[in-house]
Formats: sequence, structure tokens, C-alpha cells
Amino acid sequence: SIVTNMTHEYHRWEAEEAGKPLSSVIEEETNKAHVDVHEPRRPFHSKSNSERHTVHVVPDPYQLPAHASTKNKTAYDSLDYDICYNVPYKKRLKSYTKFTYWHINVMRWVLVAIIGVLTGAVGTVILFSMEKLTELKYSQLEKVYQYLLPSGTVAVGLFVLLGFNILYASISAVVAIIEPLAGGSGVPELMCYLNGVKIPHIIQIRVVVGKAFGLIFSTAAGFYVGQEGPMFYIGAVIGSGVSQLQSFLPFLKKYPIPYPYFRSDREKRDFVSSGAAAGVAAAFGAPIGGTLFSLEEGSSFWNQSLTWRTLFCSFCATFVYNFFKSVRDDDVGFIGKPGVVNFGVYDSNQQLWKAYHLIIFIIMGAIGGLIGALFNSLNTRIAIYRSRFLLKRPQKQWWRAFEAFVIVMATTLLAFFCCMFLSTCVPDQPVSGGVTGEFTDVEYLQDSTIQKYFCPPSANNGSQKYHNDIATIIYNPSEISIAQLYHLEKEYTLTSLGITFLLYYLLVCWTLGVAVPSGLFVPGIFVGALYGRFFVAIFQQNNIPFLSKIVTEIYPGTYALIGSAAFLGGVMRMTISLTVILIETTQQISYGLPIMITLVVAKWVGDLFNDGIYHIGIHLKKIPFLDEKPPEELDGVLAEDVMSEHISFLYPITRVGSVYQLLKSTHHSAYPVVTPLDDFVHPTSNVSDKHTPALYGKSKPAPEELSLDNPHLPKRYQRRTVRGAAAQAQPLYRRTTFKPRNAKGGENQPMSAELNDESGLNFAYPIPSSGKELQTNKVKEEKPLILHGFILRSQLLTLLKYRVFFSDEDQPEGQLELTHKQMRGDYPRYAKVSDLTDDMMNEEKNMLMDITLYMNPCPYTISNQAPLPQVFTLFRTMGLRHLPVVKASGVLIGLITRHDLAHHKLHHLVEEKKLKKEK
Repeated sequence: SIVTNMTHEYHRWEAEEAGKPLSSVIEEETNKAHVDVHEPRRPFHSKSNSERHTVHVVPDPYQLPAHASTKNKTAYDSLDYDICYNVPYKKRLKSYTKFTYWHINVMRWVLVAIIGVLTGAVGTVILFSMEKLTELKYSQLEKVYQYLLPSGTVAVGLFVLLGFNILYASISAVVAIIEPLAGGSGVPELMCYLNGVKIPHIIQIRVVVGKAFGLIFSTAAGFYVGQEGPMFYIGAVIGSGVSQLQSFLPFLKKYPIPYPYFRSDREKRDFVSSGAAAGVAAAFGAPIGGTLFSLEEGSSFWNQSLTWRTLFCSFCATFVYNFFKSVRDDDVGFIGKPGVVNFGVYDSNQQLWKAYHLIIFIIMGAIGGLIGALFNSLNTRIAIYRSRFLLKRPQKQWWRAFEAFVIVMATTLLAFFCCMFLSTCVPDQPVSGGVTGEFTDVEYLQDSTIQKYFCPPSANNGSQKYHNDIATIIYNPSEISIAQLYHLEKEYTLTSLGITFLLYYLLVCWTLGVAVPSGLFVPGIFVGALYGRFFVAIFQQNNIPFLSKIVTEIYPGTYALIGSAAFLGGVMRMTISLTVILIETTQQISYGLPIMITLVVAKWVGDLFNDGIYHIGIHLKKIPFLDEKPPEELDGVLAEDVMSEHISFLYPITRVGSVYQLLKSTHHSAYPVVTPLDDFVHPTSNVSDKHTPALYGKSKPAPEELSLDNPHLPKRYQRRTVRGAAAQAQPLYRRTTFKPRNAKGGENQPMSAELNDESGLNFAYPIPSSGKELQTNKVKEEKPLILHGFILRSQLLTLLKYRVFFSDEDQPEGQLELTHKQMRGDYPRYAKVSDLTDDMMNEEKNMLMDITLYMNPCPYTISNQAPLPQVFTLFRTMGLRHLPVVKASGVLIGLITRHDLAHHKLHHLVEEKKLKKEK
């Protein structure tokens, strides 16, 4: 049966292999999910070591924990979509004038125009190259066929076709071996990037080259793939590179362009969305559809200004493609050409559909939803098999290339076999309707695309010509074959349509996920068109009372278009963007309502069984993607039920050695800045020397009597709310006095400290006295922690790189103060902890570092009693990386990260609730 999610599929396979009941396997996996990272069983169920904040108590902070090895680090981190309102950022904002904001806004429009132009140019190169390679292959096949036809040995032509396909497939597979990210469509990975997941090496220029080069040869090789997925990805990478300027090409690193305004994850995200939309627009000649595709399926964050810029970028890409195409066609300046994918235009003079045919379209949509759900289920099983038996082998990339060879050989042999032995020679019939673009002549489809392979020569000697119906569908580019199904009124035989449908359905399902650049949109339209023509052929060739007359009274190409919408809706589960793209590619607005109804019905039916194909790919890759909302079964779950209670944290003033060892021993992307509740002292009182600045462990819950309404709680202990801190946040300023220590009798004396800022932090902080004591110090009993802010790992590494610290004898004013440009200068490739040697750090490990200037003093927080839907909405809507969980007293009791809200983690909670109910 068709399963409802991918985790359940894994559990079912394990239960069958182990011979255990399914419930026991689910319970074991649920328990494994709570095991620490040093005991991983499968990455699918283990938490992220980079963001889970689960670290055991370490007696010696200078000793590297065994479980903190870099080998256990997850491949997926989170992007910084939230703004860090620290002092350097506030000073930067103060330096802006009205002209600065106007200049930045204008440059956004200029850059999206450049992105659209470059994306359209790349699409043009891809299209022209594919056409030339495909034309070369079929022209040679035609020559060999005509040469061998008198001798009756036309089957030898199979070796010519097979040779070209293997050659092209080999080139495409080698590209995928050199650059693994060049394989596949790239849409699931890009969806995750726009959702806030940092996937290594996903946005690089070499991936664009690999995608474009591999796409040219994978399409020419005869793989049943499309162009829209790789073009979506190519446009996104171009958008990322153009907006960053300094990191787009390697040689630009030596000659950096002093333009720092868009060098952040938040700004880059918007340009990536615009570039992705431009890629789809160039592929289909559908700028509105491309914009909606990026909005509906790609981007998780959107706004009105981004809509206009993205639409403008899409129009630029379409214009550039049309201009170059007009130059090639010796019609310079005519920009009415369609995109890379062209399905022709329906003739409005035909009887396209009537109102009561909506009932038939609803039935077709429901069937399409079932077929699409089955397609997703089969592709999931193939993907699981591929990951178990191919990706786990040594030299897995070569095994994936071997799979590509097997697929292209199977595709070539099966297609040739069907055309030679299972096809039917049928009489030629005229084409209907005006077809624009490549099909400027209404007889183009009839005269130039009809294939007569394997039809006896005597059949074409008279006035009536014959052609091979299956060969006409198979041995043409996919766009032309789709146009034939849409616009030829001829009656295809049920046998030919059924055979071709099954052939394409199974081969597309197998090919999706192979190690070559591939898209699903065009193959999905093709399979759906075959399904639609098969549906209408049943009533054309069988006299079914009442139904045959109703079904056949309208244009048969309508059912091909509705079938395409039904199958795509069942596979991809998209509605608005697919509707607009199909309307723009056929230029027939009257089909808007039937297409929309069909897509919605197909989506509803498919959602009863499994997710869309892109979301299934995300779950199989175990990427922590956040859906639009959490499962409804978890409405009663609270924030404290999903948070991680074990955290790694820092004090505001910390020894350099402690910071260095903390970065070495953990891979967290950010650290909360805290102070123990019972270590708060009056600003003029002495500071204890016994505390360790970088602690590991589980924060102790605050006493119940501690609350903001408690009159006995000193005012300086009270934690301001996030809203209050954000509203009153101003640049921190120092009135800090450190008294030099007096070495009397060889003993260290305590020193006084005061930190005063206008965000409500007015107390002293514990500072260790010496490195020797720091090395031998043991973490004392766990205490409640007051949260004062967050500091990123990249910020700490930047501070260490610039040696931002001071000695015990100096005052904090002597610490170097960095600007926002210096803090962001290494973006996106910040320094690594491995760049700092132990010898370098040992010399300065006893220095002090004041991180209050650089931390985010106003992070979003949430109550431990907040329901999960509220937690999920806040985290996803604001693009957070970490969400601290606090009690009413302001005591930090846990952290929520992306991995705590990911699909597999929430699925475990659902399974736990079901198991509790069963017990």
C-alpha cells in the first residue's frame, strides 16, 4: 500500500528485515532518538551536533570531549536570517543617510536585472546546444535508416542510436561524478536553502557549470528528463553570486568589490528567490508562472517588494532569451518567441470545453491524484533501494554513473523494441489549430515531425501516407511530442497509447533521482498528456452509450492538457504556479478554471496517501526542512516538551582559553550568554575567582518563588521581556572599572567590576583568576541561568582572529572594538577553529574577552508553556536559528533549534503519543 510518510517506510522495512512487530521497531527508534550524539544509529534519527546544544558536564574545560569529534558533525546547519542587533550593527545603521537607503533600493533592482539577463543567456546556450546535439543524433539515425531500408536490416540503426545515447550519457554522468551536486533537479535542496537550511557547497559557480553542461547532454542522451528543475537551480545560483559580487568567481577574491550591503544570508535569500524564478521563466517563457513557482514551492519567506523585483527579474530573463532566439531565426527584435519549452497554442475556433465537462475533469483529476501518489510511492522505494545498495558501496559515484548507463540502455532498447514490434502504422491526418513559435506552419507537426520508421515502403507509395504512431511519439524531442498530443486530432490507438504511457511512466519514475541533471516538469506533462489522450481514446474507439457523445464532442487535445495537469498535481502537489505556467505555455486563458479544478482535486486525492515528490526527496535526504505548520496531532505539546535541556553557554566576560576550547569541543553555531542567578552581586562588591566562564551542563530550573512579581527579588535580577529589551536597546557604553590585582603574599586578590548599559544589564560578572585554576577547576552544582543574549560561533572566531581581548591588568576600554564591516568581512567563509593553533592560543589563553558588544542583546524568547504551533510559527516565520525557552523569571531552561522541529523529530512525538494511547 502507499505509505503516508517516509519515516514509516523506513520502520516497515526494518520490521520486515528484523522479523519484529512494527510497534516495537518504532519504540526502539524513538528511544534511540534521545541517545546522545556519540551513540548515533542512523543520521535520520540523531540530532544535530551543530545545533542541538546537548553536551555532558565536562570536568576540565581544556579537555576535548570524545563525543565532540568533528566526525559526528551533521552536514546541515542553519542560516542567519535573523538580524543581530549588536553594537557594531547599530553604529552602522546610524551612519546611513536617506540617500544610502535610496541607493540600496536602486541597487536591488539593478542586480535583479543583471540576474535575469545572465539567466536568460544561460538558458539560450542550453537550448541551442540541446537542439544541435539532438538534431545530430536523429539526422544520423535517419541516414542509416534510409541506407538500410532496401536491405531490410533497419534494426542495425539501433546501434547508431545506442552509441549516441551512451556517449551523451557518459559525458553527463562524468560531470555528475566531478560535481555530485550537479546531479538531479536541485529543487529539494534549493527549497531547503530558502527555508533556512545551510547545505554545504550548494551555492557555487562550479555547480552552475556542471548543471548546465550535464543538462545539455542528459537531455540529448534520451533520458526522460526536463529542463525546468536545473534551470530553477541555475537561476538561483546566479542570483546568489551576482548579489555577493566578491564570491561569485574565484578571481574576484583578489580584487574585492567594496559593496557590503547585500553580504548576508537574509539579503542573499531574496536574490536567490528572484534568480530561481528567472530560471523557470526562461525555461517556459512564463515570467508570471516562474514568479509564482518560486513563491509557492521554492521560497519560505516572501514580501510585496520581493514580488515586484522577482517579476521584473523573470521578465528580463524571458526578454533576453527571446532576443537571442530572434537573432538565430533571422528575425532580430521580434520577442514574441516562446521559452525553452514550447507546447504550441490552442486554436480558439475549436470547441475546447463546455461547462458540464468540469465533472469529467474532476474525475480525471482524482485518477491523476491516484496515479501521482503511486508514482511517488514507487519512486520512494527506488530511492530507498538506491541509497541502501548503491550509495553505501565503495566509490559510490562510479556506481551511480553505472546506473545512468543502465537506464539509458534500457530506455533506448525498450523504445526501439516498442517501435519495431508493438507499434501500428496509421494514416496521416491533418493538424488542427494554429501553433506558434517553432511551429509557425500549421502543417509543421504533420510534415516534419511524423516518423515513418518500420512502416513498409509500399504503405507510402500511394496518395495516403502512413506513419508509426509510437515512433512519432518517442523519436521526437519531448516538446514536439507533447505538441502533437495537444494539437493533432488523429485518433491514437489504445494499444499504442497504453504501451507508451506505461513505458514513460516507469522509466520517468526510475530516472528521477539518477546522477544526471534532470527535471520532472516536462516528463510529467508528457506522461499526463498520454494519460489524457488514452482517457478520450477509450470513448472514441468504444461506443459507450451517452458518455461517448459527451466526451468526444470537444477537442481531444483538451483531455491531453487536463491529463497533464492531473498527473502533475498528483505528483508535485502544486496548484497556482502550475495553472499559470500551463496557461502561459499554451496561451489559452479559457483553460484556467478547468486546470485549477483538476490540480486541486489531484492534490487533495494525492495528499491522502503521501507527500509531494519534492518533499519526499527532502525527507529521504534527512534535511531538517520546516513545513508550513506542525502536525495537527501535536496541538497539546508544549515548548518544554521539544526543547533541548542540555546547553553550552558563555559568560559575558570570558577567558580566551575557555572560548577557544569551547569552540574546539563543540560545533554549535551559537551560544547563549548567561550569568548564574545566585552569582549576581552588587556592582561594587567583589567578584569571585572560582567560577569557570565557559560551562557545560544542564541548567537547573529556577525556584518556583522567583517571578517578576516577587517583591523580594532584587530589581537587577529581574529579566526584561524581549519586547522591552528590543524597544529600549541602545548602543552599549562602558563605565567599567577593573582594579589591577595586587600580588601580596603571592596570592591573587579579588577585583571589582561594573558593566553598565542601557538595555537593563547592570551587574558584575564572574571572572576566573588564572589559567592554572581554570584548568583544574571543576564545574560546581548546576544553577539557574539568566539569559542576556546570543553570540554566534562565527562572531567568536572573528574576535579571536582579530585578537579582541585584554589582560587582567588592563581595563576593558583597552580591548579592540571591531566595526560591522570587520565582523562581516569574511562572510560567507568565516575563519575555522582549526585555523587557530594551540600554540597561538596557549600564549593568550589567560587573556579576557568581553563579548557584550558583539552579542545579540535582544533575541526572541518563548515561554516554556507555549504550545507547539505557536513555537513553530514564531521559529519559521522569523527565520530563527535558535529559540531560547525561558520561565517567567527570565531563567533559561532550554533551547529549541531547527532539528527539534524537523519532520522526523515531530514524527517521533506523534508515534510516542500513539504508543502511550495504545498502552
